[in-house]
Amino acid sequence: MSVIKVFRNYMQEHHPHLEHEDWKADVRLLSAKEIQNVNIKALLPQEINEPITCWLFFYDGGLNHVVCLLQDKKGVTNLGISLLKNGEPVKPISFYK
Repeated sequence: MSVIKVFRNYMQEHHPHLEHEDWKADVRLLSAKEIQNVNIKALLPQEINEPITCWLFFYDGGLNHVVCLLQDKKGVTNLGISLLKNGEPVKPISFYK
């Protein structure tokens, strides 16, 4: 499933009040050690040792609402997704458990 489909499905199911915002995306390749938010890090398998693709979705005027989608290095396997509201996870989902 494409990144956009995963994001849209998550928003429709868990945060429909935000799904019609003009969302933008940024993507980074990170090591698990670089993820500082412990709640987001908890979405990852403990044994992960390769870089992670981290998609961040945000909208103008809504920087206190950011959606983080974590995937394997190649962007093939989804690992977790969560809305971060003021840095706190709201309805996080881990795909590997």
